[in-house]
Amino acid sequence: MLRHVPALHHFDRGDGVCVHLHDNLCAIYDSRPVICNVEKMYYTFFKDTMTPDEFIALNLEACRKLSALSDNVR
Repeated sequence: MLRHVPALHHFDRGDGVCVHLHDNLCAIYDSRPVICNVEKMYYTFFKDTMTPDEFIALNLEACRKLSALSDNVR
């Protein structure tokens, strides 16, 4: 999935999964970058353009589309 998101490409371990995902948990969760933190992304970049609910809805839709892309690539 990460190969479809240019800003996250450097986290791709080669198969579309994050290099920091271990046993289905984020190994850098407490120090993860802003792009990996939905709440920080909202308050850093989007709070003046949409509500939190709108931002969450857009994130969910993006996740669905990326998941579908990954399903089609396998």
